[in-house]
Amino acid sequence: MKKYFRVLLIFSMVLLITSALIFPAAALAGAGIRVKINEKFLSLPQPPVRVGETTFLPFRPIYEFLGASIYWDKKTNTVSASRGSIKVELQLENGMAIVNDEKVILNVAPRLINGTTMVPAWFFAESLGSQVDWDARQQVISISLASVSGIALETRELILEQGEAETIAAEVFPENAVNKNIVWSSTFPSVAGVSKSSDTEAVVSAVNPGTAIIIAATEEGNFVDTCKVTVKQAHIPVTGISFNTSTLTLVAGGRPAVLTAYISPETATNKNITWKSSNAGVASVHKNAVGRGVVAPLKEGNTVITATTEEGEYVAVCTVTVLPN
Repeated sequence: MKKYFRVLLIFSMVLLITSALIFPAAALAGAGIRVKINEKFLSLPQPPVRVGETTFLPFRPIYEFLGASIYWDKKTNTVSASRGSIKVELQLENGMAIVNDEKVILNVAPRLINGTTMVPAWFFAESLGSQVDWDARQQVISISLASVSGIALETRELILEQGEAETIAAEVFPENAVNKNIVWSSTFPSVAGVSKSSDTEAVVSAVNPGTAIIIAATEEGNFVDTCKVTVKQAHIPVTGISFNTSTLTLVAGGRPAVLTAYISPETATNKNITWKSSNAGVASVHKNAVGRGVVAPLKEGNTVITATTEEGEYVAVCTVTVLPN
């Protein structure tokens, strides 16, 4: 209910379009009332007025100063207002507000005074998450807006492959701060780019291998938090393997032969291979420093040398015949 209480005023002002009450300025008290927001006095086109115990303020200049937005849909005769996560709609015919998808009956009407839309001061400020105080002696209404005090990213480190993208979210403090705008940037856009996707989120795109820092900075106060992004080369899968020859004829005790295995494609990410001889007593095989298979003929006979890829388990085969010395 508190949430509704704070947002109902956003739409109460539109009721005047169909049911406004017109008050002559001479009948109202409060001509000397001043308004200040965060210690700054405002110059208002229509001075505040008091009706009974309620002080009314001009809607538009203060509403815009507080950073809220209002939209009018002529087709549906609907007014929509938004500020941060608060979304409200009102159809003028029935006077019902829809607050975050729930219906709420409006019970505070605005006033039309000298052709200006006026709203209750305390209700107006509360609806925008601000604090309002009334100094009767000084005849001053003070509206205090919550200032930004910090920002925090939910993700501080990302590891992505080229072509991948990830959404990261930020939270601006305090919750009722008026200006929650975030400016996103990257130290190396050629490695990792960033683009705003919502009020609190941005999409990080991996461009090229390397490291970049994504920066989220508040528009107010320039508070900053960062996310380290490491971009790895895009994974290229193995599709096959072959030898430089399919047969070898060697002499027992003679010079070893070298087999070269070719992984397809040449740019495949994982090039790990397992070498094996079906009859190691006839001819053994081991991998040399450059990754080739060295076949050593030991005694007369036949064996099969295989090279199997770690990824996909593709197999290359070479038949080895060892002749007597």
